[in-house]
Amino acid sequence: MTYSMTDDRLIELIEIWGAEPASWPEAERAAGQVLLRAHPERFARALAEARALGLMLGALPEPEMPRALTEAIVAAAPRPKAARGNIQKWFGLKTPWAPASGFAAAALGLFMGLTVAPVASADDDMIEEVQELVVSALGFDTANYAVEDVE
Repeated sequence: MTYSMTDDRLIELIEIWGAEPASWPEAERAAGQVLLRAHPERFARALAEARALGLMLGALPEPEMPRALTEAIVAAAPRPKAARGNIQKWFGLKTPWAPASGFAAAALGLFMGLTVAPVASADDDMIEEVQELVVSALGFDTANYAVEDVE
């Protein structure tokens, strides 16, 4: 992906990441270097300020970390979770019963569809009521609509 680099964005990169292009985000590095080579005078001040700040920060002494603080940080770090069971490890499932409940719902739906649908469609009065309901809900009869599509 290529980025269109603006002067303002390049100045932001210099201020945030420093004067060295190797420190800039990789996605914007090439576009920033092209713009910097094309117009070095526009960014000379920002580069000089970034280099001066880098030298100043580099001159600071390395902070000393007390051993007690290091031990406290390590002690407060989160511990790895206990190993999960084989099924959970294989499928990454937190609840191994979740797929079983999905299959049970599908089986129940299939069972209800096969047992209730023939009974409901055998009653002619029920068919007329359903057709009236469909017509009132949709504004047309789906059976006639299907016939029109075939013709």
